[in-house]
Amino acid sequence: MAHTTRQQIIVGMMVILLIFVVPQVGASSSVEEGQITIVIDFSHDQLFSPINRNFSQAIDHLQDYPEYFVRILEKGKLTAENLSRSHILVIPNPGRNYSSSEHEVISNYVNRGGSLFLLSDYQVDGRQIGNPIALNDILQKLPEDRIRFTTFLEGNNTQGDAIIDPVNSIGIPYNIQINGSDFNTNFNRDLLAIELKSLIIAAGSLSTYISPLLVSTGAETSTAVAINGRPINYQPGWLAAFEIGNSRIVLCTSTTMFSDTTCIATNQSWFQSMDNSLLWSNIFRWMSFPLLQDPTSIMIFFVVLVLVAGFVVFVYVLWLKKRGR
Repeated sequence: MAHTTRQQIIVGMMVILLIFVVPQVGASSSVEEGQITIVIDFSHDQLFSPINRNFSQAIDHLQDYPEYFVRILEKGKLTAENLSRSHILVIPNPGRNYSSSEHEVISNYVNRGGSLFLLSDYQVDGRQIGNPIALNDILQKLPEDRIRFTTFLEGNNTQGDAIIDPVNSIGIPYNIQINGSDFNTNFNRDLLAIELKSLIIAAGSLSTYISPLLVSTGAETSTAVAINGRPINYQPGWLAAFEIGNSRIVLCTSTTMFSDTTCIATNQSWFQSMDNSLLWSNIFRWMSFPLLQDPTSIMIFFVVLVLVAGFVVFVYVLWLKKRGR
């Protein structure tokens, strides 16, 4: 009778284990439990967007990763509702400013732990491509006030400045090769530089007096220049990453480098040129960590746990039967 009771207890424990463990194996790869939701805003007249058919490769690249769910905003404005249950908000080079209510939504989003990826662009030869003022208005509402996208106010130029480098340029002065091994990966930012060798950028610059916020700058031979060609910043930063509470913030002064448009220097899309697509992936890896867990590892762990538990029960039942003879 005692043997029967023991066997019933063991079988009951096994059933409970299967009920609670096995469903978790499947849940780890589901949208609700296992994915990082990325919201990309194209509702503010972005120069680069799927609507304009020049910003699709980067989005498709993210969607190739099963751990990401990408939501595109093409109309309306940012609200708490359309950012609900998301983990990362991406704002690529807006063509118009965000409203005060949208600033509040973004600020609250970051304060609650949402991460933020802001991208601007450069101005060169009188072409106003970037809009750092709209992005700085967003940054101004955040607790971190030590870094901004550069704006050079001269005449009608409110669009920032371009980085040039006569030594490391490829083809034209504004297409610059960056060495990935020179990234500043201190402060837990090593994920940003994994496997990076060379990048090609066409970028504006960042203004900061806290250099550790910067992940990458131009070479010693690089400068940022105003619309009149006058140097205004030497070895300027173009990529920054830092944390605000539980949020991770990335600032990049080039949306162009992740676009579908053709890079003259490589005769490929900017996104596919050199390691630009890899940097795009690395940025989202860093922003997702530690939210992102490997569903494969989780599945293997639970499957092994079930198998081990089943084997232990099987051996114990055999031992009880042998002992009862």
